[in-house]
Amino acid sequence: MENTNQYNLDFLFHPNSIALVGITTTEPQHWTRTFLDGLIEFEFDHPFYLVNPKDGEIKGHKVYTSLKDVPGNIDHVIGLVNAQLAVNLVEECAEKGVRVIHFCTAGFSETGEESRIKLESELAEAARRKGIRIIGPNCMGIYCPQTRVSFSAAFPRESGPVGVISQSGGNSIYLVRQAALRGVRFSKVISYGNACDINENDLLEYLADDVDTKIIALYIEGIKDGKRFRRALEKAAKQKTVILLKGGTTEGGARAVAGHTASLAGNRATWDALSRQLGIISVRTLEEMIDVLVTLLFLPLPKGRNALLFGAGGGASVLIADEFESRGLRVPPIPPELIAQLREYTPIAGNILRNPVDYSQAMFNTEGVIKTLAILSGWEGADFLVMFVRIGQFTASRISNGQLKNLLMSRFPIKQDQFPKPVAMVIEPSIIPQEAEAILAAINSSISSGMPVYYSFAAAANAINLVLDHAEKRSKKS
Repeated sequence: MENTNQYNLDFLFHPNSIALVGITTTEPQHWTRTFLDGLIEFEFDHPFYLVNPKDGEIKGHKVYTSLKDVPGNIDHVIGLVNAQLAVNLVEECAEKGVRVIHFCTAGFSETGEESRIKLESELAEAARRKGIRIIGPNCMGIYCPQTRVSFSAAFPRESGPVGVISQSGGNSIYLVRQAALRGVRFSKVISYGNACDINENDLLEYLADDVDTKIIALYIEGIKDGKRFRRALEKAAKQKTVILLKGGTTEGGARAVAGHTASLAGNRATWDALSRQLGIISVRTLEEMIDVLVTLLFLPLPKGRNALLFGAGGGASVLIADEFESRGLRVPPIPPELIAQLREYTPIAGNILRNPVDYSQAMFNTEGVIKTLAILSGWEGADFLVMFVRIGQFTASRISNGQLKNLLMSRFPIKQDQFPKPVAMVIEPSIIPQEAEAILAAINSSISSGMPVYYSFAAAANAINLVLDHAEKRSKKS
């Protein structure tokens, strides 16, 4: 049977023309310019129009005084007008054949004021009467790199397999920008705000069948229809990997949700139970969501839970082992015969060859490091290898004489296909200027080589455990 939801919503991501109604003509840094900057930077290859009663020109583009003055029909409108003008805009859009209006405009039900709640209801009713779909209000709308639509000029132009549904516009921006730095790319991202019309159920049902989306990441504050949402979530989880971050699960969080998108929240236990039942990866923070995305995309699934940890620092070795084992991963001891093989060329002083492998005094021997990694990655007792670099423990003299840069850049890029087992990297950032530059270069080099990079021991252990746990549960069900 044909998926009518897929057919009905596909036009959201493939506009033939766009009008930005209410864009400022006087303030170049105004938030309404964000959408124009996105269309220009992404080279949107269909007509787009600017509308403001003051007319004029912005960046070489004519500004029309009203929507009716725009030549021909308009497919997609981004509404940037004051909330009090939103209903009137729907009426104008109906005359231009508009199919969808994305209202970035805030000032509706999220305020909690009765008059504003009523205004949002009137907006939804006017749109239903005119046969126009609404995204929002109070949201950032659509990012679809394939069709060159973006609400930020800073987003990557390349497409990828991750689809995102986010009730919060700010969280969607943060997620895309931070994940993109670590190599993650997106098929479609939708910030949907108050959801007076198109809601999380519509979007989840759509992405579940979207051929360009392999992983679905959800940031949800509240839901419109609990039974439908559960059905949509169950269907999506059977077809794709789903990651869920539920906002507003505490008393304070629930108050924030009510004031942000006028949604009803729900307690943590309920959402965790739902995730377990449906085979969904539940996370608590956006950073955790990004770590899981990085793991799913760039770490080949290990065959088991045995980790081989390799890096520099005795104290660091203790802490990373604790992080991994406390999350249900194992750090098995290296057998004596393998240690003897490594000892043939590794100095005994300052290097502990047990697992974790503390290679503190030999890390500057590039040839030795590469040889050791080759031996360790072939050990049958380990299912995956984690390399860790903690620059903050080194003395200032090593930084000043250039050894830091040599240490980092002589190890990178290391490619996944160089090893018989999955390899992950933990590279801790630094805010010390002379360290930060070298560390960032190493991180970027690793990411460009397709390696999963984590910023802390805990982040790596947690994400790898969540992905393994998800895979194990799926394997039992099949």
